[in-house]
Amino acid sequence: MSLLDQLRQDLRFAIRQFGKQPAFTITAVFVLALGLCTSIAIFAFVDAALLRPLPYRDPARLVGVYERIPLCEQCNLSYPDYLDWKHMNKTLASLDVYTGTGFSIASPEGAERAQGARVSDGFFRTLGVAPWLGRDFWNGEDQPSAARVVILSYSSWQNRYGGRWEIIGQSITFDGDTYAIIGVLPPVFHFAPLGQPEFWTTIRMPNACEQRRSCHNLYGVGRFKDGVSLEAASADFSLIASQLEGQYPDSNRGQASNVVLFTDIVVGRIRPVLITLLAGSALLLTIAMVNVSSLLLVRSESRRHEIAVRSGLGASSARLTAQFLTEGLLLAVAGAGVGLVAASWLARLLARLIPQNLLSGMPYLVGLGLHSREWVFAANVALLAAVLFSATPTLRLSLSNSRAGFGESSRGHSSSAWKRMGAHLVVFELAMAVVLLAGAGLLGKSLYRVLQVELGMKPDHLATVSIGAPRTSYWKNDQFIALNRELLRRISTLPGVQSVATSSVLPIVGGNTRWLLFADRPFYGEHNEVAERYVTPAYFTTLGARLRNGRYFSESDDATRPPVAIVDRGFVEMYFPSQFAIGQQFLYQPGDQ
Repeated sequence: MSLLDQLRQDLRFAIRQFGKQPAFTITAVFVLALGLCTSIAIFAFVDAALLRPLPYRDPARLVGVYERIPLCEQCNLSYPDYLDWKHMNKTLASLDVYTGTGFSIASPEGAERAQGARVSDGFFRTLGVAPWLGRDFWNGEDQPSAARVVILSYSSWQNRYGGRWEIIGQSITFDGDTYAIIGVLPPVFHFAPLGQPEFWTTIRMPNACEQRRSCHNLYGVGRFKDGVSLEAASADFSLIASQLEGQYPDSNRGQASNVVLFTDIVVGRIRPVLITLLAGSALLLTIAMVNVSSLLLVRSESRRHEIAVRSGLGASSARLTAQFLTEGLLLAVAGAGVGLVAASWLARLLARLIPQNLLSGMPYLVGLGLHSREWVFAANVALLAAVLFSATPTLRLSLSNSRAGFGESSRGHSSSAWKRMGAHLVVFELAMAVVLLAGAGLLGKSLYRVLQVELGMKPDHLATVSIGAPRTSYWKNDQFIALNRELLRRISTLPGVQSVATSSVLPIVGGNTRWLLFADRPFYGEHNEVAERYVTPAYFTTLGARLRNGRYFSESDDATRPPVAIVDRGFVEMYFPSQFAIGQQFLYQPGDQ
């Protein structure tokens, strides 16, 4: 009999065997599919975030460049500091900057807000990304005298312009300014620190903020020179930061540098979560495979007489092993098939459960699904399961004991050795289940504590809307105030709206910072830096925030009255630990206006 004929015979026999025991077959396939489903779905996230290379040339040589102050480890930098770092460093082949922005685009339905980015001219060359269509920014196109140009994301090209090739060279108007479209980025390109911008323009004309060394609104990205390590680059930029601190003490006092591998910026915070989930799913998969092996061990007892008869009729040890291998492989393939179908559905479900604002910062999860690595992972697990499932009955019903099956089959005898093996399997399963349960309990406890953190406000029934106003129409302060008041008036009349307010920065999210001086204290050049935001009078009542002391803002707190501020408890504990804070005065430090 040829090997192929033998395989067909073993396969038909295995199908008949499993068909005679539907309860066992369904249970085994379901348990294995459950373990595989969870593992493959989690592995799809791990693959997208940690294993799939970032869509840049040699991403391991990319770094993020930040300034570091006591308030934050990865702070944005000023435009003048960027220029100095670019020309003074000796470890980076290139250094560029980027920042997020928003554009107001005219459409038939009215003005539409679109997410965008402003970058220096060499940004995409530093990343090692070439446009899929058109050209990159030229050297000097981030200078004030350069023409306004824009590069589209691939999704923007498809969704807004129908993928028309003739779009290159055409014009588009942002906030009243006309830009020429010069390129389209590749479909696979993403840049997680900015989310998913639709339009990329150059910095071109530094605004009033960017012309001051004390104003920080940019982030750096650089590429190592050949042979340079992260430690060497960190030391290089630390030295530059010290030099700038001595040269510009009014603006750079207390400002250090921070150089971080770019991969850590993109996936650094999600990496431990995914590794923990993958470890938990691996434990679950192991428990599932041990469970199925236990079922096969019990099933093998009922087959002792069958194997004894086949052995007595001349079946060799290799022939019996081939039969068990076929059965194990068939069981593993069935479980893997069901697991793959379920994993594809589960991965998409988990991706949809991620809040949209968080998902925008993880563009590598867009299009999450089962790709080649997931199929290879499933195939390897199925192969391992097939070996384990075939080894269990093979060892249990070895040829040396098979003839004993004639006498033992009716009594259901099981040797003490195999009883101990079964007991050990149970102990192993229980141990892993305890580990998995303990880990799940700790994660659940951590999640509960996060959800129970006192925010100082009532987040339920709150909704946020991002609003952008064209600078050409609202560049004066009184124009912007009038727009703000009209927005508040109209929104307050909408059904179901109880209270409405505006803020320069969303609650909880970190925003701009200011350097402060205190009227009754000597000043020695230190930077008393605090986070700030501008709000309308109903801001705290809309959030449901409570005051410990003092009063809320009122409509009379306008430009005709002395400016007032509401501070948090951290501010009081830092700057007025032994004084009553109400009535105390501070002012902005010179140069931070």
